[in-house]
Amino acid sequence: MHDKENGVFTHRAQRPIEERNYSAYYIAFTGLLFLGTMWAVVDEVITRRPWKDVEREYQVLASRRMKEQYQQAVTDLDSSAWLDLSAKLAAAEDSLKSPAYTGALAAYDGVLGALAKENRRFQFAKSRGDEAYYFYKKAVHEGGEDPGAKEKLDRDESEMAAHQAVINALEKERDSLLAVMNGYRQEVRKNQNALSDLRKKIDKWDAKVRKAENAPIEIRQVMLLDYDKNPFNDPKARIDRCQTCHQGWNEDVMEDAPQPFRKHPLPALLALHKPEVMGCTPCHRGQGPALTAATAHGEGDPYWENPLLKGIDVWASCTTCHENQSHLDGAPVYSSARRLVVESGCFGCHEIKGYTDMQRIGPELGRIAHKTDPQWIFRWVRNPKDYNPHTRMPNFRFTDDQAEAVTAYLVDVSSRDPFTTAKGAYAGGSAAKGKEIVESVGCLACHSIGDQTKVRALRGTSYDIAPELSRVGSKVTPDWIFDWVRNPRHYNPTTKMPNLRLTDGEARDVTAYLATLRDDRTFEKKDLDLASPATIKRGEGLVREYGCNGCHVIPGMEKESRVSVSLSNFGRKRVEEMDFGDTHVPHTWHDWVFNKLKDSRAFQTDRIAQKMPVFAFSDDEIARIRLFLLSLTKDQPDPRYIQAFDAKQQEIETGRKVAYRYNCQQCHQLENEGRFIAAVIDDPAFLPPIITGEGKKVQEPWLRDFLKNPSVVGAPNTIRPWLKTRMPTFSLSDDEIAALTKYFLGLSNQELEVRDYAAFQPDPALLPVGRTIFNEFQCIKCHPAGNAPPGPGGTSTSDLAPNLTKARDRLKPEWIVEWLADPNKLQEGTRMPTFFPDGQSPLGDVLGGDAKKQMTAIRDYVESIGQPPRSRVASR
Repeated sequence: MHDKENGVFTHRAQRPIEERNYSAYYIAFTGLLFLGTMWAVVDEVITRRPWKDVEREYQVLASRRMKEQYQQAVTDLDSSAWLDLSAKLAAAEDSLKSPAYTGALAAYDGVLGALAKENRRFQFAKSRGDEAYYFYKKAVHEGGEDPGAKEKLDRDESEMAAHQAVINALEKERDSLLAVMNGYRQEVRKNQNALSDLRKKIDKWDAKVRKAENAPIEIRQVMLLDYDKNPFNDPKARIDRCQTCHQGWNEDVMEDAPQPFRKHPLPALLALHKPEVMGCTPCHRGQGPALTAATAHGEGDPYWENPLLKGIDVWASCTTCHENQSHLDGAPVYSSARRLVVESGCFGCHEIKGYTDMQRIGPELGRIAHKTDPQWIFRWVRNPKDYNPHTRMPNFRFTDDQAEAVTAYLVDVSSRDPFTTAKGAYAGGSAAKGKEIVESVGCLACHSIGDQTKVRALRGTSYDIAPELSRVGSKVTPDWIFDWVRNPRHYNPTTKMPNLRLTDGEARDVTAYLATLRDDRTFEKKDLDLASPATIKRGEGLVREYGCNGCHVIPGMEKESRVSVSLSNFGRKRVEEMDFGDTHVPHTWHDWVFNKLKDSRAFQTDRIAQKMPVFAFSDDEIARIRLFLLSLTKDQPDPRYIQAFDAKQQEIETGRKVAYRYNCQQCHQLENEGRFIAAVIDDPAFLPPIITGEGKKVQEPWLRDFLKNPSVVGAPNTIRPWLKTRMPTFSLSDDEIAALTKYFLGLSNQELEVRDYAAFQPDPALLPVGRTIFNEFQCIKCHPAGNAPPGPGGTSTSDLAPNLTKARDRLKPEWIVEWLADPNKLQEGTRMPTFFPDGQSPLGDVLGGDAKKQMTAIRDYVESIGQPPRSRVASR
């Protein structure tokens, strides 16, 4: 065999190269090359381009839906109006062939020709006149006037004047003929425009159909050259091709289309975050350059660090550009998630960027033994949910010995405080009257009692913002309750509980009612060792170890550091860094966080001790906290993409935190949030007011005084004396009042400064006119004015509007005019009618029918109601 092969190759090598034949090889390799090329083309065009099929599918679906809209527009067309306008247009076009129009057109053309000739003659005469003027002036300048030059100049100027007279006559004739022709043409244009308006929808959908059918099949790409940064902090381009498949994001007809063709559900946000400029991945994340769904959504690439955000998690991206804002209009889920984290006190144990200066959410514990007895403290520390299932206080799952030690320490701390409650201060009251007071003055906005859970349900939380009271009579003594409801800050100077300014009689009645709310269960009395130094010392160690000071002020522990890990980059924590213990929980970031929040000890093992307390979050609350944690990253886009946190925004955020701290949203609607007290007040007329626009509405000095002491500013004629719900006294500091004032001013886009309105003077000449209009509109029927009762018709208290006696010192003069112009614009849903629709007055014979002057007259009269004249300190 070897010899045979050698013979073949020897024979082949001995043949001249010109006689060798490679055809078979060429044919074989050419065939392979052809097949490879064809496969490469097929693979490139079909296998690797699924997005083309997606675009074709979108074109078919969009075109079909747009054609349906087109056909509907054709069906909706008013055929009789169309025929009428078509006939009018035809008649108008025919009029352009009439002798009158054609004659005018011919005469117009003749005039234009004559005018052109006359203008040329004038220009020639002017040239000659300019020459004569030059030689005349030259002779005068040289010392002798030339009579011939002067005569020639006069002759040329006379000729120019004659030509100008002819030109003026021709221009007048031209304009007259043009006016005649324009009359005919205007009629044509008017009917053409009317027909165009009539078929506007038809033309709109026709254009959309043609655009959809002729749209090119191509990659649609947005490139952000400086949004991201590389590890060296240099700009890095971001490629975003999402709109290649998601083409229907801005099409109304795709509102209920299947994905990826569905219209974006939040068009208002798209107006601010333009996808054609920003792309989609800054908000939705995902792998922007990818062109297949699995890869683009981060599901086909396990190593992609920015998988697509799904469900409510999409709100997690808001923090990237709005890190400093705790509330975002148009992002209620994001705002509620941040509120939930604040109300849960997560920042007490964990360092969270932007939450380092938050005040503790729990009560001070330096006097706890003066409030309740050690047995109650022990049971509470052992398991808070046993006493109050809806408390925000988590369960540390202390053993009996640990709970005893913590109790001993807290009792020992309290023994160093000299606070005492006067024995026998409560002298009895009416429980029935107390129940009525509690249910009317506003207590139930924050506190629930037993099955009164409407406020909690409306808030959408598993917890109450203030303690549930169904067992309070077993927790504290009547003397303590009496002292507390009269003045909460006597016991706790930093409490958020406001003073409702109860009289001693009301306080006794409330105490009598609350004292009846008792825990009817029986408990075995625990033999507690409260005096042992060792037990006290151990309790102190447990309090420090478990970070109780994160939520509570405890004497001696005010400066303790946080006991748990920082969360400022938790959204980027890798699954490999998470310990799943001995559980069968799927190894994903989302599953770990969900189970950790569901039961913080779920991953505990014999070797891994965990100290995080167990909360009682609902699944919905866990989902919102999880999206908040997902938002915590150190991603920093280029500053030009970040919402500017200027001085004004900082003032708004500072005031917002004060409003959150004192739970203003429990009673008032503020920034489209809150008014949870509506759950226990049936008639909307008796609800506390919407206060988002207070900065534009009320005078800053009045607001300051009102926040300082509502009872003094409102006396003797309160704004709404028929309301049973009371605006409480919060004992705000001057800094807190200043922060709230600037907050309201900022929300209303006002200058952040306190203005003086003392110089404003009503116009005496307008006062009687304003009074007349005020009476004409029967404003007194709803608005009490001075000591006058509501007007005729038996107006019920539920139909009353604010008392106008204090309008001069309370309302901004410019706001009153703006309010009269369009009340619903300033406060959507208000019952105040619009007397000047579209800026027009119904009183044509008053002040010349000028609506603005009439509103000013009403304003000046309202400012004078029940008020003595001001000394004129400045002219208007």
